[in-house]
Amino acid sequence: IDRESATVELGYIVTEEARGRGVATEALRQLTEWTLRETGAKRIELLISVDNVASKKVAERAGYELEGVLRSTYLKQGRREDSEIWSLLAPDAQQ
Repeated sequence: IDRESATVELGYIVTEEARGRGVATEALRQLTEWTLRETGAKRIELLISVDNVASKKVAERAGYELEGVLRSTYLKQGRREDSEIWSLLAPDAQQ
């Protein structure tokens, strides 16, 4: 949480047994609503591996928009990966 810029980064993970059932999308929607209400955030960001198709679908279903690709920003198992940055602005959530 960056209070000065009113920006929050969220993350989520779902157990294998819960995947494909809408659990992550609903969790992200609820977490987003809570974050906007309780923190006063004006911007919420998600950083998602470019290879994580399922997580990108979750973000889109929850109302987030793809902004672009951040090159070589994520270290996973000793290997650097590109990440996509997705965002939702407070006014977007009110629509």
